[in-house]
Amino acid sequence: MKWLGPLILLGLAAPGAQAQRAPGSRAQVHTIASRTAFKVPQVQLPNAAAAARINHWLLRYARAEFSTVDSTASPQRQLAQAARECCYDKDEKTWLAAGDGLTATTYKVLLNQDYLLSLEFQHDYGGLSELATHHFTFDLRTGRLLALTDLLADAPAQLNRRLAAAVSRRLHEELASVVADLGDSVTIAHVAGLYGLAPWDTTPQHDLRPSLKQEPDASLPEFALRRDAVLLFHPIGMARFDIPYQPDESYVFPFRRLQPRGLLRAVAEASTRGATTKK
Repeated sequence: MKWLGPLILLGLAAPGAQAQRAPGSRAQVHTIASRTAFKVPQVQLPNAAAAARINHWLLRYARAEFSTVDSTASPQRQLAQAARECCYDKDEKTWLAAGDGLTATTYKVLLNQDYLLSLEFQHDYGGLSELATHHFTFDLRTGRLLALTDLLADAPAQLNRRLAAAVSRRLHEELASVVADLGDSVTIAHVAGLYGLAPWDTTPQHDLRPSLKQEPDASLPEFALRRDAVLLFHPIGMARFDIPYQPDESYVFPFRRLQPRGLLRAVAEASTRGATTKK
């Protein structure tokens, strides 16, 4: 019985486009997959040391919730061991229908250009809760995991204030929609509690509930990159039966509203050229 699915190469560039880019400005990304639903990306780069650093980090992230994975084994073997830990009953010698704990991982490439690789991961815990989503951005020149301050000159406190205002507007709009669609006072009060709002407080405000207010030295939110914008994230945790009221956790900040720095400047300039060409 084969344990592993094939390595899947992602076609990430138009025909002929790759030849026009500097070697290593984009990564070749392939998928390592277990016999269950674990999928983890691995990269190939002209800079083998940078690729190894990224690949080591991604595998360490993928196996972090498992205690029986041998970190010295091959990537395929590590995923096989993770699959057995979550989803195989050793006593019954059979694969479980649902598994236990983390049962699946998937990912998407959000940006792969100009020496930047931004990835989105989703973790599935057997369908018992909302999917857990995480984002990571790497410098393809060095393999280093990047922070938002590496890519934006905007003051962290200002970014947090802008995100807090955007979250406030969205939560008030979501609650207003519940009020308009349902009109059920019990449900409205429940959803308002999930959002940290007063039950009939449906007017967008720029100040947020205390737990979301950001101090000047507060850590920056999770982020990801796409070709035209920075994505900032603010998840609202929900139990499974509340997921219908789960608001979108991603907030789009176009480059034109930010101060890109470092590697992100090239991406922002390319986005501006593309927008101009479309006009």
